[in-house]
Amino acid sequence: MLHIIVGLFFIASGIWGIYDEYYYVADLVKGGLPILLMLAGLVATLAGFIPPKKNEEFENGQG
Repeated sequence: MLHIIVGLFFIASGIWGIYDEYYYVADLVKGGLPILLMLAGLVATLAGFIPPKKNEEFENGQG
């Protein structure tokens, strides 16, 4: 129940922030977007290097 209340509070604060302090929110998004893109690229690159795990049950015909 507490999680729902906190979540609703954060949603209301976000809506108020976008409405009242639009330029601060826009600056935050503009500043955070390149960092988010770099992290997403790093995760995608690492996902390409790590081979997928093989499931032996399906290879033996038991799955």
